[in-house]
Amino acid sequence: MELHATALWMSGNDPEAEQFTLLLERAVAGDVSAFERIIVRYERRVLSLAWRLLGRPEDAQDAAQEVFLRAFRYLRRFDRRRPFEPWLMKMTVNVCHDLGKKRLQQSSAVFDPEQLPATASPHDDLHLEERKSMLYSALQELPEKERAAIVLRDIEGLSTAEVAEILGSSEATVRSQVSTARVKIRKAVERGRL
Repeated sequence: MELHATALWMSGNDPEAEQFTLLLERAVAGDVSAFERIIVRYERRVLSLAWRLLGRPEDAQDAAQEVFLRAFRYLRRFDRRRPFEPWLMKMTVNVCHDLGKKRLQQSSAVFDPEQLPATASPHDDLHLEERKSMLYSALQELPEKERAAIVLRDIEGLSTAEVAEILGSSEATVRSQVSTARVKIRKAVERGRL
């Protein structure tokens, strides 16, 4: 028997990971209540990513519904030796891509109120809301691949390797897309758009 380093790393007693593995196995076996618990665990993450990629809460809700429908449909195909979250995030990006193609929407200025830091005055609140609104507008002006890369990397906080896996591209491509997106956003700031 050959023992790999990943087996040692994965063999730690992480009760939460073990519990999720059991939940996933039950869901794959057709237990709808187990899948509902998976939805509860990831719905906020999926909705947040979809909102950032699509720019409208209504579109994000539609995308999140489709993500979980697809996840349920294709759960048997999921390789349980791999982490679940990147698989679900990749599905979210793909659904948002499909939805974006179907809907030639113009993004309304949207911001996530839960992400707003506390400010000292109403004037500060207004200024912060304007900046957030303009940032989302600038994000929506980016080409889809650059927007997905920068949202996953800079806003969602994923590593370059994780983003590359989710987007199905190389790390070099992701670094280039993120860099280009940052430059475009910076130029928008300099033009006074942000």
